Amino acid sequence: MNDPSRFYRWLLLVGSLVTIAYLAGAAVHENYLAQWKTVQREYRDILRQKTADDRGRELLSKFRIEMKQVSIPALGAVDRCVTCHNGIDDPRVTDAALPHRTHPGHLLDKHPVDRFGCTVCHHGQGAALTFQEAKAEDVYWDYPLLPPEMTEAACATCHDPEKLPSDQVPMLTLGLKLYKEKSCGSCHKLGGRGGTLGPALDNEGAKTRHQLIMTNVKPPYTTWNWQTAHFRDPGSIVRDSQMRNPTVTRGEALALTVLMLSEWRRDVPESYLAPDKIDQKHRDLHPIPLTGEQVYRQYCTACHGNGTYSRWDKKFGRFVPAVRGDSLVAGAPRDYLRTNIEQGRPGTQMPAWGPHAGGLHTEEITAVDEYLRAGARAAPPMPSLSLRGDSSRGLSLFLTNCAGCHGMHGRGGIAPEIGNPVFQQAATNEFIVRTIRNGRIRTAMPAFQRPEASALGDQDIADVLAYLRTLGENKNQSARTPGSTPPPPVGGKP
Repeated sequence: MNDPSRFYRWLLLVGSLVTIAYLAGAAVHENYLAQWKTVQREYRDILRQKTADDRGRELLSKFRIEMKQVSIPALGAVDRCVTCHNGIDDPRVTDAALPHRTHPGHLLDKHPVDRFGCTVCHHGQGAALTFQEAKAEDVYWDYPLLPPEMTEAACATCHDPEKLPSDQVPMLTLGLKLYKEKSCGSCHKLGGRGGTLGPALDNEGAKTRHQLIMTNVKPPYTTWNWQTAHFRDPGSIVRDSQMRNPTVTRGEALALTVLMLSEWRRDVPESYLAPDKIDQKHRDLHPIPLTGEQVYRQYCTACHGNGTYSRWDKKFGRFVPAVRGDSLVAGAPRDYLRTNIEQGRPGTQMPAWGPHAGGLHTEEITAVDEYLRAGARAAPPMPSLSLRGDSSRGLSLFLTNCAGCHGMHGRGGIAPEIGNPVFQQAATNEFIVRTIRNGRIRTAMPAFQRPEASALGDQDIADVLAYLRTLGENKNQSARTPGSTPPPPVGGKP
């Protein structure tokens, strides 16, 4: 009679033997063939070759094949990197292959491993015992091991990057230089100063890959790969990105990436901070005002260029004013530029730069105002007009001659928004009339009164001005029909 359980008993026996074999293999691998043990045996062989004196023989005799780690409670770190990097402080192995080689440079002289550990500078998963897990690019770990050329980003944790020798942090130094030269602060805030078109960059280095869109990034999916690709071509990484292409080389993109990684406000004990870092924190609280030219180059050139001519902005489909143009600075009222800088142009790409917005100090706004006006000649006297304008007729003239560039109601066109409340507040009647009459040199704004052929007469200009002033009225007043109230006379202030 056949035993129906015979097959299952054999199946159980075979499964048990396979399980025991796997357990035995795992035990051998864990206790003898583990990667870190293989590395330590290789290092021990290197020590035997390098032993040439009593001290060397003593170190060899004390070397043990065992797991090693450093615990840094102040930094919340437990690093086992020294399990494989046994020779990081041994000058005899400077020519050995990794991971046995001595740590490059003399950083360990002032940054001993037993006080700083490894991951505070290199990142990575410090508790790991295999290189793949320590690198942590393909495992769930917030901060994978930094590539060697980007490790200097961590120096900013305890040091002021601008005080470090440039030959020790070349990428970080170049990143700081590019940030200013490319006028990144025109769109981004850093340390409470900058524009608002883009996100603030404070603590950008603390971001993990889970906070970034990796769809168009090639693996490995790390924050630095995302940053580098984004600097090369923002629109290809973030759909509908408003960021202009900074037109940088790959090396420059890497430098800017290092700068972004360095922006990490890590909470480390003050005993770890270098004196220059303490000074930096003090300067952040009590900054030294920049000169007008420094302010302009760091926060204005991304949009305005050198400011002497009007630019067509392909990204936003509009003209950018020539803020240093002779026609503007010669005829603009004294407070016109200052008001526009301090309050911005609401509803446009021009942000407010006052102390509670863009973070510029009053002295800096004054300095950049003087920089914009530097070298400008005084505008020649303009014949005054005593005509009263008709805003209803002015509307018709505006639609015919002005709305094509300035937009309906003076907003939303490709030219500056003259219906903007800040413009209406800062621009005097004389300034507007002068601009309509004479135009703006090196811009798309034509002169409407030319000796050879005037497009608009004095009465026409008075009518247009009357209509323009209705654009600055409040909502209740703007509901009135143009022409229902007497417009202001030309030549007076609004």
